[in-house]
Amino acid sequence: MQCPSCGRPIKFEEKYAKILSCKYCNSILEFWGAELTKIGEQSEFIEFPSIFQVGKNCEYEWKKISVIWQVRYEYDGGFFDKFYATVDGKQMYIREDDGMVTFSEDGVFQTGKLTLLDKVPGTMLDLWGKELFIQEVGIFKLVSLKGSVKNNLIPWKEYEYLDGVHNEKMYFLEKEIWADKLRICKQI
Repeated sequence: MQCPSCGRPIKFEEKYAKILSCKYCNSILEFWGAELTKIGEQSEFIEFPSIFQVGKNCEYEWKKISVIWQVRYEYDGGFFDKFYATVDGKQMYIREDDGMVTFSEDGVFQTGKLTLLDKVPGTMLDLWGKELFIQEVGIFKLVSLKGSVKNNLIPWKEYEYLDGVHNEKMYFLEKEIWADKLRICKQI
């Protein structure tokens, strides 16, 4: 298969990939049916020092890790990277933000009219019976991706987020602005 923008060959790293980037022209492509469609462009993916690299194996805190894909999100505080990887044989997310690394499960979805942006850091949130201490609230957007992504992530689309703690575990809440579908990822 070839990139519809530059004509160079596209390699699918992930069997069920829906979104991927062309490493030659930085086009963001969507695979639907049997064809690739260009849905956007990303700026050049600037590498930052990290032990986690797409297509590479590594060890971190005695865990064997194989990174499948990476996405970079931009927010008011800068950016953070989220990796999808096989960790000791299980698939999970790795979030790297300002040198802090957290592992989390594939999120569960809840439907409801919960708005995140009106929540205040330093206060508590009752999240379906769990008292969450709110650490950070804001908006982020996907700005770059590397590898073959299974999700239908949309470049430059804005998402609300809330980072909180319950029983010494991080919780990451994410939702599209104006949507009723909330994704909850819990630190492992």
